[in-house]
Amino acid sequence: MAGHVVDQLYEDHDRILEALDMLEKAVEGVEAGRVDPAVVLELIDFLSRFADHYHHGVEELLLFPALERRGVPLHGGPIGVMVCEHGMGRYMLRNARAAAERVRSGDRGAVAELKHYATSYRDLLVQHIDKENNVLFAMARDVIGEGELVEEARRVAEEHGREELLKRLGEIRARLGG
Repeated sequence: MAGHVVDQLYEDHDRILEALDMLEKAVEGVEAGRVDPAVVLELIDFLSRFADHYHHGVEELLLFPALERRGVPLHGGPIGVMVCEHGMGRYMLRNARAAAERVRSGDRGAVAELKHYATSYRDLLVQHIDKENNVLFAMARDVIGEGELVEEARRVAEEHGREELLKRLGEIRARLGG
């Protein structure tokens, strides 16, 4: 299989950014009483499964160890920062999910908490993706060969249902009118 392992990761970033924009609009809609909190929960589920389990899984299980083997340090280097930010994102997404569940159960007081965690998650991932796209992935292109890890990444994508998740994102987009 041709290409570089980061090619699909760049594409994933575009879908993640799209989902983050949708999440922001959906949370605003919940705040205004125009959007069912269930839509926010669907987006959170997508981001958890696509961004965290699948995408960050490829990075943490394949890309980062390959970079380490080629001399890019975990501690005091960009890999450690990325891993830390993945964990921060999980924390924010978990708390956004909990707040959205409370909103769905009728607790309008949890809307502010939902907005806080969803916005924090979005802000974190936007700057995280920028660092990966413009620093880490450039390093990866320099030290990881063309075609290397591509088949392994394809298998991880298949195991996590990447294409089915992207189809779900399209369905959510259609329901939100985008």
